[in-house]
Amino acid sequence: MYLAEIILILVALLVYLIIKYPDRSIATRARPDINGAKGYPLIGNLLSVFDADVIHLMYYNLLEFGPVATYTIPVIGRQITVNSPELLEHVLKTKFENYVKGTKFSKIVYDVLGDGIFNADGDMWKFQRKLASHLFRGQNFRDVICVVFKEETKILLNILKDAAKSGDIIDLQDLFFRFTLDTFGKITFETDFGSLTHPENPVPFAEAFDFVQYMIDKRFINPIWPITELFTKDGVKMRSSCKYLSDFAYNIVKERRNNKENLKNNDILSMFMNSEISDENGNERKLTDKELRDIILNLIIAGRDTTAQALSWMMYNIMANPNVEEKLVKEANSSEILIPNYDEIKKFQYAQAVFYETLRLHPSVPKNHKLCIKDDVLPNGIPVYAGEWVAWCSWAMGRDKRIWGEDARKFIPERFLNGEDGLKPNQYKFNSFNCGPRLCLGQNFATVEALTAVIAILKQFKFELLPGQKSPPDFAQSVTLRMKDPLLVKVHIRK
Repeated sequence: MYLAEIILILVALLVYLIIKYPDRSIATRARPDINGAKGYPLIGNLLSVFDADVIHLMYYNLLEFGPVATYTIPVIGRQITVNSPELLEHVLKTKFENYVKGTKFSKIVYDVLGDGIFNADGDMWKFQRKLASHLFRGQNFRDVICVVFKEETKILLNILKDAAKSGDIIDLQDLFFRFTLDTFGKITFETDFGSLTHPENPVPFAEAFDFVQYMIDKRFINPIWPITELFTKDGVKMRSSCKYLSDFAYNIVKERRNNKENLKNNDILSMFMNSEISDENGNERKLTDKELRDIILNLIIAGRDTTAQALSWMMYNIMANPNVEEKLVKEANSSEILIPNYDEIKKFQYAQAVFYETLRLHPSVPKNHKLCIKDDVLPNGIPVYAGEWVAWCSWAMGRDKRIWGEDARKFIPERFLNGEDGLKPNQYKFNSFNCGPRLCLGQNFATVEALTAVIAILKQFKFELLPGQKSPPDFAQSVTLRMKDPLLVKVHIRK
């Protein structure tokens, strides 16, 4: 009789919960005032999220409900999409302090990003952003950063020249990942990853880095990931990959500490190691090895992945649009210098428009979200309650006809030359570099690096997409927008 009573109580509780949460995940507030995809009792839209190859495709489908839509996932809670420039400005600028990364987000990425700039809020974020900004100052840009860009571009050109002579097929995406990893390592830590030296060999650091990003992205749609990762091969590999990355970063810090002379370097690592931060009692202290480890891994994801993916998508779009390639080559040949310097880059306005158009349709960070900590009301009158998430998808917004017009899905670089915003577009409309106080510090860095490489490449080489590849390429599951498959091309000397 006792067991029967327990079962009866459990069934009654289940019925009660189904009645209370008929179309949304458990523990979420009903929001009949916002349209969205209909969910299931207790689990909300969990099945729809699992069905999506990549979640930003789901965000795109939500656009049919307007610039504001909603869905729910167990544990994560309610997500409210704000896919319009006005709403994004409200969340990311006007009410910046009210929307934070939050502990749920932090827990998902913590074993990789720790308390680094992408995961931090408050004073720790402000401290890292202020120091990191020194890397991108004018004189340092000319004397250090652009010198490394030029050196690594020369290596890149030699690899392409060899491929053109031999007729070998190369993976452009892999090559660009190697290029940006080596470049950023030298600039930021004075560390040579050497991945371009032997482009035929795998790079263990890069493989581990790519895998952890794949796993992090999966965590956002798997509310019980802390349990499932305990019993799966992917979970085992995730732990070993995180350890490899941590050990790598710790070794960089250890070598720098053991060689005091290197602490006098002008790179960003020395800057962080020589700086002091206030603790909870207001006392000044040096950063710990753990904090430096977090900073290193955050900087690498910013400096390696985002630019490499932008370069990959840019070259794909150039190959897919011969008219764009023709204009680019003409502009590139307007200069006699093979590899442009910092001041010359500014002259290549069409190339910059192509870069921006690439990022409009293929933003390196395609989706993001913030947690509301105090009840708020959006400019269109829709409330957002504390504990709800506000999400936006740059990938979906770049294809929204309400923002970019009827030709939103077409690759037309001229929109950045002929539009009212020109080559300095409104950051809340063109938000591929984020916006508001968290606007990407490396926007100019990424633009100059990408244009330096592309202009030098196009002056010498023409690329031919290998037949049989998916066009456009599929996306891999990752925090950033990498291509799922290699970008295979043949290289030809340009006549």
